[in-house]
Amino acid sequence: MIQRMKKKRSSLGCLFWIALILLVLVVFLFNRKTIEQVMETTGFMDLLQKEKEAEEDETPPSVVIEQPEPQETAPREESPVQIIVPEEEPVEEEPEKEAPPPELPPNMRRSMLYFVKVEEDGTISLKQVVRPVYYRDSPLTETIRALITGLTTSELNSGLLTLIPNGTVLHGVTVRDGIAYMDFSEEFRFNPFGVEGYYAQLRQIIFTATEFPTVTAVQILINGKKHDYLGPEGISLAKPLTRDSFSTP
Repeated sequence: MIQRMKKKRSSLGCLFWIALILLVLVVFLFNRKTIEQVMETTGFMDLLQKEKEAEEDETPPSVVIEQPEPQETAPREESPVQIIVPEEEPVEEEPEKEAPPPELPPNMRRSMLYFVKVEEDGTISLKQVVRPVYYRDSPLTETIRALITGLTTSELNSGLLTLIPNGTVLHGVTVRDGIAYMDFSEEFRFNPFGVEGYYAQLRQIIFTATEFPTVTAVQILINGKKHDYLGPEGISLAKPLTRDSFSTP
């Protein structure tokens, strides 16, 4: 019974509020114009409109993110790249081989002849000349005869001389125990160039003869006879002469 009464009261309360709301709506609808005029007169509508526009104009502040300015960095110095080239081992060039001289026919040899040259200071020096020499029996004999005969045109043009007296004749050569006995004609005893001429003619003979491996010294003979001296200067011919005999004139 009590519960029924409570339900009835709650139903009456709901109906009361509904009726009140409806009443307010009816009053508002009938007095709408009057309410709008009152709101316009008081400026309440303008105030609402401004607040609405202000709300629409308000935009959230834009967030500006400042980018840090790039810092200029000094260019990195690149270390120079060293290119190490392995040193090539020097290639030793083989010396050019001289072409061998053409072969000589039989009974012909290349002989070394010694002539003289007068230097600018007046000194007399020996110069070598290679000649092909033809021989029958003794290459040494023919080589000395070629020396006595004198110079060729090309040798004269190169400034060479011979101080063996003109007209000298070689009678013969005999070799015994390394000593070559050379027999010359009388002309060999007389040299117009004095002591230097005598020394030069003897050196020409001795150096040319000792180019042969079988000869170490030369004994000078005049017409088959041994003489103690050569020329008025008295150059000794008493014993065989070697290259060392002319180390000091």
